[in-house]
Amino acid sequence: MLTGLNEAFELSEQQRAALLRKVPSAAPLIKPCLGGQNIRRYRIEAAGRHLIVLPNGWTRRQSGLQNATEKQAFDWLSKTYPAIAEHLRPFAEALRKRQDQGEFWWELRPCDYYAYLEAPKLAFPDICKSPRFSLDTTGIYLSNTAYCLGTDDRYLLGILNSRLFWFAIGHISIPFGMRAGEYRYRLIYQYMEQVPIRAIDFTDAADRAHHERMVGLVESMLKLHEQLAAATTAHDKTLIQRQIDATDRQIDTLVYELYGLTPAEIALVEGGAP
Repeated sequence: MLTGLNEAFELSEQQRAALLRKVPSAAPLIKPCLGGQNIRRYRIEAAGRHLIVLPNGWTRRQSGLQNATEKQAFDWLSKTYPAIAEHLRPFAEALRKRQDQGEFWWELRPCDYYAYLEAPKLAFPDICKSPRFSLDTTGIYLSNTAYCLGTDDRYLLGILNSRLFWFAIGHISIPFGMRAGEYRYRLIYQYMEQVPIRAIDFTDAADRAHHERMVGLVESMLKLHEQLAAATTAHDKTLIQRQIDATDRQIDTLVYELYGLTPAEIALVEGGAP
């Protein structure tokens, strides 16, 4: 999501709370948001960031003022959502100069992605050195350092977080520098679309069984990562991490089976960077 002026539309946790104390009805207009750095493997870290989301055309649709001037439209916003208008007013001049804007200076540019952002999705960073795909079912908005797939498919999530997927990306994407001794890769559309995803034939009993097993393992991973984040002792964290590592190995083994890899090919995938 590109705003054209982040400092106007982004709110901290404290700013959001203060704004909603003044106008509680504005809550649906303020969405949690984060960037790629907050998306980890099977989990999403809270960023404490929020975004005022007033889409292109929103003012006329909500106010019913189809022929309103800018002043009339902003007067309506000030009366209906005074805290939001008060917050945005100091940025008016800068917002008017944006290339990316809606019908009025306080609106965001036209975007086809709102439905995808607010629906369940698989989110991932634009650049990373290992698979970092996670499931979001809360309607988090993403900045331009993250992407998403408009699905909550646990089977796909398991494949995307597997060693085989990362091996494939290493042969498709272009290295984007190193971090901690490992190459980082860009996960933009032109590379992601080339990754072969093993489709399931649901008329085949063996394929259905593979699918059900993958979904079960991924559900376990999601729960284990929730437990790890909530764990308070080193002992508990160690035990949970061991379960995560074991489940991870099971997912990798299942992916190898799905793609029909030979022992030699598995050794190649697990042998290191491509």
